[in-house]
Amino acid sequence: MIWKLRITACVVLLLVSSVSATSGDNSTGSGDPLSIIEREYQSGGLSYSQKALLQITAIRRPHDLPAKYQAPSSTSVSHARCATDAIVDIRQNWDQIDLVTQQSISQLLTRWSTAFTYDSPSGYFKLHYDVTGTNAVPSTDGNGNTIPDYIEKCAAYMDSSLARHQALGYLNPPSDGTWGGDSKFDVYFEDMGYYGYAVPEGAGPNPWNDYYSHLVLHRNFFGFPPNDDPEGNQAGAAKATAAHEFHHCIQFAYDAGEGSWFMELDATYMEDIVFDQVNDNYNYLGSFQDDPQISLMDESIHMYASFIWGIYLVERFDTTLMRAAWNGARYKSIYDAMSDSLAAFTGYSQDSAFAEFAVWNYFTGSRDLGGTFHEATAYPSVAVDRVHASYPVVSQTGPVNPQGYGSCYIEFFPDGSSGKLRLIFNGGDAVEWAVTLLKFTDPNSYLVEKMETGNVSRLDTLDIQDFSTYEKVVMVAANVSQFSGANSFTYSATMGQPWDMSSAIDGGDPVYSGNQRTCSVLVKNTGPVNHSIKVTYSDNMGWVIAGNQSRFLVPGDSSFITFAVAAPQGTPLGTITNITALVESLNDPTLVQTRNSSSHVVLQRGDVNFSGEIDLSDLSVLISYLLGVGPQPQPLIEAGNFDCAAGVDISDLSYLITYLVAGGGTSPCNPY
Repeated sequence: MIWKLRITACVVLLLVSSVSATSGDNSTGSGDPLSIIEREYQSGGLSYSQKALLQITAIRRPHDLPAKYQAPSSTSVSHARCATDAIVDIRQNWDQIDLVTQQSISQLLTRWSTAFTYDSPSGYFKLHYDVTGTNAVPSTDGNGNTIPDYIEKCAAYMDSSLARHQALGYLNPPSDGTWGGDSKFDVYFEDMGYYGYAVPEGAGPNPWNDYYSHLVLHRNFFGFPPNDDPEGNQAGAAKATAAHEFHHCIQFAYDAGEGSWFMELDATYMEDIVFDQVNDNYNYLGSFQDDPQISLMDESIHMYASFIWGIYLVERFDTTLMRAAWNGARYKSIYDAMSDSLAAFTGYSQDSAFAEFAVWNYFTGSRDLGGTFHEATAYPSVAVDRVHASYPVVSQTGPVNPQGYGSCYIEFFPDGSSGKLRLIFNGGDAVEWAVTLLKFTDPNSYLVEKMETGNVSRLDTLDIQDFSTYEKVVMVAANVSQFSGANSFTYSATMGQPWDMSSAIDGGDPVYSGNQRTCSVLVKNTGPVNHSIKVTYSDNMGWVIAGNQSRFLVPGDSSFITFAVAAPQGTPLGTITNITALVESLNDPTLVQTRNSSSHVVLQRGDVNFSGEIDLSDLSVLISYLLGVGPQPQPLIEAGNFDCAAGVDISDLSYLITYLVAGGGTSPCNPY
């Protein structure tokens, strides 16, 4: 079966004219051949078998395509889509392809013979190449050893990639036996519209989904986009591809069937790890920064630009995280394996990590303030989707709808008026959101505050006091429901008076049946002006006499508002009442907080008649019980165990007498 040969073809480089690759004019051959073929298939002009053969031909033999599918000639080279999606689609729908076409595709994806081979200095790689014909590599031989300099350099790049992977502790690719002439790892050179591709060919020796493989590099890397390599663009493109494609072969040692979204971002990030100076991946980073609302799991050209997620994981944590994830991917999905690795090594979840990553991504390009990506200044600035500088902003739908693990950026600038800025975020209820506010106290300093959107309604309100003193506030809204589609959110921003407050209630206090406890609510004036605050309290069992109290507080002042919680005599042990305190500003009717607590009935040792008090009547009851002429302590016999020793006996009577008559301590087991 051909699908022991799954190709991962990496960033397609096609010679395209100024006509958009999304143009519908197939007759001119404009755009990416894979896209043109796909469009014709979707319109009903091709059968699935025809589409599959044309797309594999576009990958391996583009010059054999009919003219209307070929990219036009041009002196400029620009990015087009990757072939991975087309290959995966064909693999998944192999049974839809007729037998004759299956055989043709199989022939297109087999290895080929070359006139020459060269073993890399490490002895690990065998490079297969030609110096004449379509796939000829540059023949320059500066040192006169009969080996083209280009081949020697590529061999060195492959050895460097191997050494870096081994230093990081990755598995080596499984052996292909004697394919290619011996057991060395095989590298081929081809004239193609790609940087290169890796081919997992057959099952490896392990019980997981590992595959042996080979890889293919471009025959000369002439005319590729510029990069930052000190040795020039050709060397940089070759280095990046060697690292990228060999990393795919390393991935195949763990699981050759993982999602393209991660395999490509991971391989593209590895270009930086192996050859940090090259920065060839900057050529497509703009597709991520321009559209951060697109999912990290998207499998368009966006997945190559998503290497910035891998850079975040490595620079925020370390390189062992990615290797650990691949170790786990042998037995579960790469997403689940990464989640396990993050939790085990860092205490983060992928959701919390992505929320922080979205914040890091704001500080790119001209916004770099240090402390995030090491090369943040060189990255394109992430797109800000909307800017506000006048208020109110009445309930608006977000400017973009973030997909799962996508984000949106909105800036708020002061309008010159005094008071607080009230921001309300309301996310789509079907997904989870992480909303972070970056509060810039000046152009180079900021504070971070998170909105609480983990509730069922995905709604939260946050006030920013003295908004006029800030340079700006940035809302970073991230959809943290992985693999979800685009989801909308709404938000509003209004200027208001500067009253603010905080409140808290003590909770979970026990109470004795027939007795009472004091519950308290702490209120604090956290605003810059005098503030009157009212607390209204009640409960669901009638243990609290419903009422309210108010406090006048100067800025920074706080006060306790107390009320009694009394459980009626005879209330069974374990009974719970739910207490509610409604905290309201008397200056700003929109400023309301609800605080909840509870109280539950517990046993009071020494209260042997279950009256709620420990008094002489309990002494009389305990004496009668110990003499065998009276009932046992109520509601449990343990009520008579006043000294907390085993059983109820004369020592409990002595302890109780000391407590009642001589002022001794109460039972050490009573909670209060």
